[in-house]
Amino acid sequence: MTEEMQNRALTAALADAAAIRSTIERKANHNQNVIGLHLTVVAALAGFILVERADLRLLLLLPLLSTALGLNVVSQYRDIRIAGEYIEQVLGPAIARYTGNARVFGWESFYWKRKHDGHFAQALAMGLIFPGVSTVALAITLPAVRKPADVIAWSLGAGLLLLLLAAWSYRLREMVRARRGRSTQEHPPVAEPMVAQPTESDPATPAGHR
Repeated sequence: MTEEMQNRALTAALADAAAIRSTIERKANHNQNVIGLHLTVVAALAGFILVERADLRLLLLLPLLSTALGLNVVSQYRDIRIAGEYIEQVLGPAIARYTGNARVFGWESFYWKRKHDGHFAQALAMGLIFPGVSTVALAITLPAVRKPADVIAWSLGAGLLLLLLAAWSYRLREMVRARRGRSTQEHPPVAEPMVAQPTESDPATPAGHR
């Protein structure tokens, strides 16, 4: 590859990385907005029921809302993880090769090594916000379930909660696998040194061992 071609490839890789990081930022902001919306609706509905002494069965709306917004957040987090891994595993090594400096584009690796278990804490917090709200709503409304329509609505909410829990559990498993993969890359197994065996043709072999 000529120097001109290498410079073009480097420029394209940097532009690609900038676009991906912009996408990551946009998706992260989207998640923050969704979380804020969810908490606002939950607080408004709970306040309305407490102040107006409204029917507790209105809380059955929360499993539907929590599942819809929670699955959206899970999807955005998955996209963010994939984008970060692409920068770290594909673009980073390519840019390091073009520049001849392995540390010039190492933010993702630097971040992951120092983030430690912060991602797990974040995932657990989101799990409390989304599946947790659904669980509390179903528990509170269970004594008020009497009519067949109530049973159907409560059962639907329970089914949506199970779906949300499955999606969140899958995200946690993905994070565990990613963490194990990074630990393996950071601490590769040490191979035992190979000991050369003397041969008859080896002039350095003592005569008594020939």
